[in-house]
Amino acid sequence: MNALAAPVAGLLLLAAVALAVFPSRARLPGTPRPAAARRPSGPQVSAGVLVELTAAMLDAGLPLGEAVAVLGGSRKDPTGAALEGVGSRLRLGLPWHTAWASAGKLPTHLVDYREALTFTATSGAPSARSLRAQAAQVRRAAYRRAERAAESLSVQLVLPLGLCSLPAFVCWGVLPVVMGLVPEVFG
Repeated sequence: MNALAAPVAGLLLLAAVALAVFPSRARLPGTPRPAAARRPSGPQVSAGVLVELTAAMLDAGLPLGEAVAVLGGSRKDPTGAALEGVGSRLRLGLPWHTAWASAGKLPTHLVDYREALTFTATSGAPSARSLRAQAAQVRRAAYRRAERAAESLSVQLVLPLGLCSLPAFVCWGVLPVVMGLVPEVFG
């Protein structure tokens, strides 16, 4: 029996390593797709970068509606579709707020982009210099939001980390000392 157990155990171990190294690509029907397959096609571009790109296009002579449409056409995801739709509505002559109102619910970076361009669009003087100042302001606002999120995370992590660290401290630090003192005190 022992002579047969070693090769069987070796084969099972080899099969486990093979499954870990080369995961199966096949899925059962109805199972959800992995998270990596559900990701958008490209990384999310920040609002500051979008504003800088718009300023560069305004410097090149494009009107604001065309610049927004070009930015939307360069992305093949929901962000690009929203920007392309807004740009096409602006090219048709719709007012700024009406063109954005029909875009629906926007992600945070597109809301920041819209707010950064609102003054330029409504004043009628698309100035690349003011847009670059707006881009710096948008970056500062995003940085402040990230700082607030990090501060809130640190507060939320105190309880779980305390519940994990305190028993370990008691078991490895306090308990051996107490156990070492018990024979001397009661001995």
